[in-house]
Amino acid sequence: MPLRVKPLHHSFGAEVFGIDISRPLDDAMVAAIADAWRRYSILLFRDVSMTPKQHVAFTRRFGRLHVMEPLEFNLPGHPEIFVVSNVEEDGKAVGLKRAGWGWHSDGEDKAIPNAGSFLYAHEIPLEGGDTLFADTYAAFAELPSDVRRAIMGRRACFSRIRLHHVHYPHMKPLTDEQKRDRPDVWHPIARRHPASGWSALYIGRWACEIERMPETEAKELIGYLLTFAHQDEFVYRHQWRRGDALLWDNRCTQHCATPFDDTAYRRLMHRTTLEGERPLMAEAPVFRPAPPVAAE
Repeated sequence: MPLRVKPLHHSFGAEVFGIDISRPLDDAMVAAIADAWRRYSILLFRDVSMTPKQHVAFTRRFGRLHVMEPLEFNLPGHPEIFVVSNVEEDGKAVGLKRAGWGWHSDGEDKAIPNAGSFLYAHEIPLEGGDTLFADTYAAFAELPSDVRRAIMGRRACFSRIRLHHVHYPHMKPLTDEQKRDRPDVWHPIARRHPASGWSALYIGRWACEIERMPETEAKELIGYLLTFAHQDEFVYRHQWRRGDALLWDNRCTQHCATPFDDTAYRRLMHRTTLEGERPLMAEAPVFRPAPPVAAE
């Protein structure tokens, strides 16, 4: 039986109806969700009510879970859950404040980036705090042909060491140990999805260099690709409601948290993260077919 879905955007994203993801799901339903996720890249579940244990159990049906480090922002008793929040208890932050500002895909600066992320909204601000998502299948397909040729077969350098202070100025500098644990990594800019086979533009805020390209030219191209991918036609803006849960694919989307007044409002989100695989180079462009029609 196909899922009941409603598209969120003309090219990607869908809201899923009629499933209580807090309860155990049979293999057929998990397969149906996985198929919808492959086709739409982002799945939205509304009015979710689940415990941390249920949150972890649902995510685990789609792959091995990644434990975020350092552990200071993980939920006590549930290290698989990363807490995104400006909330403090007894003078101590319960989660990472201002996480995700700036366009990126989770784990892009690691040797094995994260395959997917599942974010669940416990508390949201009265205004602001939306999340933007970019469809990087569509961005890749719409690139000018000369630009697409320029990135085929090339990798970009993603560097936590060089850019940590830029993207996280409110956090402590990286220690020598953290730098050893997060060396620069190189990933294909035209990335082949392991499940769909489609080609996506893989670039983000941690990218700083392109192989076989002069530094100035590489920086200009990275800037161009980022600007191109984040045009309105490729972007879905999610306005959060309490109880929303979003499952997205980091291999073919980017996302960006938007600011809110974190001195006036509380925001509390729980995220589980799926382990990925070493990014695959797209040997030739493979474009996603036309958007699927929603099931009735």
